[in-house]
Amino acid sequence: MIQNDLMIQSAILLARLNGLGFDIRADDDFERIMNRVRETGKTSLTPMFALNRNDFTKGSAFWAFLTKDKARVGGVAARYYDLNGEGLDSYLKRTSNAQYGDHREVIQSVAPPVALTIKGRLVYFGELQFARETRGNPRVLAAFARLSMILAAMTWPDFDWMYAFVAKEHTRLAEIYGFTYRLPRAITWNEPVPAGRLDTHVLAAISASDFAHLLATGELSEL
Repeated sequence: MIQNDLMIQSAILLARLNGLGFDIRADDDFERIMNRVRETGKTSLTPMFALNRNDFTKGSAFWAFLTKDKARVGGVAARYYDLNGEGLDSYLKRTSNAQYGDHREVIQSVAPPVALTIKGRLVYFGELQFARETRGNPRVLAAFARLSMILAAMTWPDFDWMYAFVAKEHTRLAEIYGFTYRLPRAITWNEPVPAGRLDTHVLAAISASDFAHLLATGELSEL
């Protein structure tokens, strides 16, 4: 059963993270999230996760925080949505216009493989932030990111894909985080490009079947 694999792999990863002096905490107290995010050094949220623009309900999103000596030194946000047959290209264009558009089309094009590949019930990760002292240890980053994936899989067991966007220069981190699929230049933006977005960003993703395989084989805990 995948539940057994989730428990086994989460226990291994958590023990490894604890052995490195860190812990992980999940949080969906949306009234207090922003104060907790600020502890990690992040001062604002993107429109996709901005608490004043999204009416999150418990079960629709959560934050995972990396802690050291009970202080929050890193974090990532996850949210779940069902495309219900809509293409991810259409969804990205529509929501980006609402988030950044100011009455204009902000996306010039979405790479065809995006809609052909990433479909169904999705988990989107964003708002990744680590304090400077934690960034140089790939074992910490890997254990935290993969535990966050496991938390998402436990919260939304019917997901089809998990995905995120990473900077081109950080593409190597996509594998460290546990993603198995990478697509460069997934989105081309119209000028002026919205803050925090770049044409060079890489879409990193993992399908439910890949995730189950990594769990069953123990590869998810191989850091």
